[in-house]
Amino acid sequence: MIKINLLGVAPPPSRVPSVGGSPAPKATQVVMLVGALIICFGIVGVIYKVWSNQIADLEKRQSQEKIRQTELAAVKSQNGKYQQHLKDLETRINTIQALQNSRVGPVELMSALGSIISKTNDVFLFSLAPTGERVQLRGQSGTIDSMTNFMAYLKNSGSFDDVQLEQFFQDDQKDRLTYKFTLNCQFKSPTGGISPTAGGAPAGPGGPAMGSSGGPIGPRPQGAPTQAQAPRRSL
Repeated sequence: MIKINLLGVAPPPSRVPSVGGSPAPKATQVVMLVGALIICFGIVGVIYKVWSNQIADLEKRQSQEKIRQTELAAVKSQNGKYQQHLKDLETRINTIQALQNSRVGPVELMSALGSIISKTNDVFLFSLAPTGERVQLRGQSGTIDSMTNFMAYLKNSGSFDDVQLEQFFQDDQKDRLTYKFTLNCQFKSPTGGISPTAGGAPAGPGGPAMGSSGGPIGPRPQGAPTQAQAPRRSL
């Protein structure tokens, strides 16, 4: 339908309602933006504070671990020194024990021979020497019986075993008839120490040695009485 305005006056414009409503003032928008920024910075600050505390705690623990590591390194070094000192002491103890055993063996051997020699009147020893695991004795006697008794004393003493006669002959020394002998045997240490046959033994144990017969017994000189070689036998 067509309307005609007879008054000649233009009608007022009609108001069309806005869809989004009236726009907010700028001050409100600024306040909202500042508030959002404050909230964001607050959250970031709280997170930074928490992380900073955690980092400080970890650094503190790391510093303590480094101090503990230094202390443990010092303890380890000290322990190494103690271990080396302990090894040195053990080496010294073993050396002293070995020397003690080596010293006890010959002493026991000399004591055993001395007690046996004291039972005879005319048996003299010139030398004592180790031969492998055995002991070789060289000496002289005034009679055959005294030499035989000496061998029997060795066998029955309990300190010597497997007594064997290697050599026996008569000899004239300054118009005196004597009998030279060489025998070997095994010595049994009563204390269980190292056998003196493992090392050297001093010469001339037992009774007094004859100065002119201290050397090794070899072939008889020319003009001397006939040598009687006895077979190797064991008592």
